[in-house]
Parts: sequence; C-alpha cells; structure tokens
Amino acid sequence: TPRSRHPLDVDGRFMKMFRVGIKVMRRCIESALEKHERVHVISAAGNHDESTAQALAAALAEIYENEPRVTVDLSPSVFYYYRFGNVLIGVHHGHTCKAPALPGVMATDRASDWGECKFRHWLTGHVHHESVREYPGVTVETFGTLAAKDAYATAGGWRSNRHMQAIVYHSGGWLVARSQVSADMFAEAA
Repeated sequence: TPRSRHPLDVDGRFMKMFRVGIKVMRRCIESALEKHERVHVISAAGNHDESTAQALAAALAEIYENEPRVTVDLSPSVFYYYRFGNVLIGVHHGHTCKAPALPGVMATDRASDWGECKFRHWLTGHVHHESVREYPGVTVETFGTLAAKDAYATAGGWRSNRHMQAIVYHSGGWLVARSQVSADMFAEAA
C-alpha cells in the first residue's frame, strides 16, 4: 500500500486491474439503473488505493457524462456526503480519521444538512469488520470486505468474514431495510 508500504497480493499490471475495476463498477451502476431513478456514485479513496479511487471516479464521470440519471462524486476530499431527503450519509474509508471524530467532521462540513436531517449515518471500512456505534446525532458503521485474504492479512491473523451489504433508507429520515450476501454465495452462483 502506498501509505504504509504493506505488500498486497494483486496482479501488478495496473491497466489490467483498473479495467476490471471499471467493468465491475459499470455493472453495478447499470444494475442500479434498472431499479432506481437516479444513481449517485462514490469511489471512496482509501489507504490501498488513494489515487486509483479518484481515477476510477474520473473515468466513470466521463463514461456517464451524457446519462442524466447518474452522478459521480468527484470531490478531492476523503470525506464524501450524500443527502437523500432527511437522511445525511457520510462516506469515509476510515484510514485518516477515527470513528469518534467523524460526528464532528460531518457537523462541521455539512452544518446546514446536519441541522435539517433527522437521520445521519457514516459508512466506513478500513478495519474490515462490522461494528455500529451511536454517537450524539449520528451513527458510525464499519463493514467487512469482499476481498479475499492476501498473504499480509493472513500472516497478520486477520480473519474477517467476506460479505457486502445493501442498506435502504427512506427519504423521510430512517433506515428501512438491510440485506447481506457473502462471497461464498457469489462462488456458488458462478
């Protein structure tokens, strides 16, 4: 990784990795467009891919520049926000700011939205395990990963479950549904 110099098991050919990333994201966006009126894309920069995440966002913005139903967040920040009615969602990988500081970051960065929204929620990763913590005015949640364990993680003793989640918010200001699928389910379907 660029920040901490941890060796990761990946195909070292950047173009091959980048093209796969674009294809995966396009499939996700196209699938979302089949069910939703609008799709907002956030490619959150993290400690494994700070520059690549921004390049992916730029590529997707160009690909969907003529699709009015798709917006791509091109913010150079590592803190991303999306307001959906009375729901304020913050996205941060979690590598530069710890969970207890995130409520203050959101309240400062989005003061008007903070005051107007009934529900505020941070979505983070980095630690590769699930946790939910309530703070005054906001919930901070961390998620697992779909990524397979590489040699570094295996040697370090990390044994996260591999899964992803979909969270459904109501624009009125609350979370209404959540579903989870595991990597094993994808393997069985293939």
